[in-house]
This record gives sequence, structure tokens and C-alpha cells, in this order.
Amino acid sequence: MSSSILVLCLLAGTSWAFVPDGPDFRGIPSIGYPKNGFYLTRNAFAPSSDTAQQVVEKFLARMTRSLESKDVAVISGLFQPGFVFKGCRITGDKKEIIGQLSQLPAGTKFTFTLKSVLDTGSSIKFNVEASGFVSASAEVTFVLNKVDQQLETGEATSCSRGFLGFFQPEDSNAIVKRFLESTKSVIASRSPVLIGSLLDEKFAFKMCDPYSKNQVVEKITSLPLGAPINFELVNSKWIDQGRIEYTAVVYYPWTDRFEAIFVYHPQRNVLISGRFNGCDSKSFSVFY
Repeated sequence: MSSSILVLCLLAGTSWAFVPDGPDFRGIPSIGYPKNGFYLTRNAFAPSSDTAQQVVEKFLARMTRSLESKDVAVISGLFQPGFVFKGCRITGDKKEIIGQLSQLPAGTKFTFTLKSVLDTGSSIKFNVEASGFVSASAEVTFVLNKVDQQLETGEATSCSRGFLGFFQPEDSNAIVKRFLESTKSVIASRSPVLIGSLLDEKFAFKMCDPYSKNQVVEKITSLPLGAPINFELVNSKWIDQGRIEYTAVVYYPWTDRFEAIFVYHPQRNVLISGRFNGCDSKSFSVFY
């Protein structure tokens, strides 16, 4: 075999095996595995002397940087495709977990205090005390795949200090109430630009017929100045991808009160959608 063909083969093998899932990916030693091309290539990026604890410590350092980067692609590289996290009350798959992690406020500082490490052969099971995801710290157990340097599973092992689910940093009612309070002056301004900034580009309000973002903005701005549109929160809950669904009583002078359901994106501070169950023209005349 010529030297040029050999180089090409080696490059092809390295490209296939490399997993670009973090700012500074490093493989780990293949202790206990056959010394074939697959394992040698996978682990060509780290010394063979790393203990299980050192491997975990390096992964946690990478995990911290990845989370603080707010880069969804980088965060995604921390988890295997089949990753599942079992919270105290909910279970989330990789997509849901990444959605929640990526929506945490910019500047959030994450810390992981390593409690225990168990080398199981192909994986490492470790327990950490994590902070930055909720108002208080929580104990979490992860399983790290040695070869892929990605998490296989995660589970909350302590729920005594407010860790009710997975990385929900604040009560949804409190977040929605702040949002509704902030919208009062925006709606009162009747400014198309300001009102439009509250709505996602694909926003639609659904009843008998859907109303697009532009139609909703146009209707609100056409209402008389000084006549407020009021929203009273009924209830709310966290849903997928870091969003909140809430129900509010809506009323405007000379109309009946009615309940509408909205989906709010806290990180982007916009409404994703809204809906009203029914076609009561008198109740909903504020929008047409």
C-alpha cells in the first residue's frame, strides 16, 4: 500500500470516529477493550493514565463550559441520542432536556461538586451536587459513556430542596405575572413596533379562524387610546423546550370577559401562540 493511500485511510478513520460535541473534546483510554482501529481512533485524544475520577472531572469542566456557551449544538454533544433524564416528577428525553438547558438565562453560573465515582467498565456512574439549574442545589446521578464521552442517562437523587422536575429555575406563575405586568405599558402605547416585539414571528391566535401576528397587532393598535386590555392570570405550567403555557382572563371595556390560553417563551420574552375555545363574537370583538 502506498504511503498516500495509507494517510488517506488514517484520515478517514479519524474523521469517522471524532465526535465534535464540545469546545475541547477529549477522548479517554480504552482500558479493557480490544486494541482495534475503532477504540484506538476513538481514544487517540487523551493519555491512557486517566483514572475514572479524572475522566469525570474533565467531562464536568467541559460540561460547564458547554452549558455556559448557550450553543445548542455544543450542549447537544454532551448527550447520547437516547439520553433520558428522570426528574423527581417528570422524565425528559434529550430534545426536551436540551430545550430547557438552552433557555436558562444568559450568565447563569453552573457548578458541579463531585460526590462519588464508580467505574462500571464501558461507562462511569457518578454523583454530583449541581447548582445553577434551580434556586437550590440538587444531587444528580449520571452515567457517562467512556468511548463517546457523552451522557447515557441522568437521574435526580435528591428532591428535598425544590428540585421538583428538571432545571425549572423559577415558578411559572411568577414569571408570567412579571410578563403580563410588563405588557401593560406596551399595549397602552398602541405602538405597532413595541406590540409586535411581544409576539413571535409565527405567532397565531386561534379561534374559529386563526389571526396572524400582523392581524393581532393591527387590531390592538386600532383600539382607542386610554382603553386598557386586561389580562388576569388563572394558571400556568412549564411545558416542553423551556416554554410556559398559561390561561388568562381577558377583558376590555364594553366586552364580556373570556379565557384564553397562551404559550410564552421566557428566554426570548415573546408569545409563541394563543387560542380561544369558541366563536363568541361579543367576547372576542376586541380583536376584530
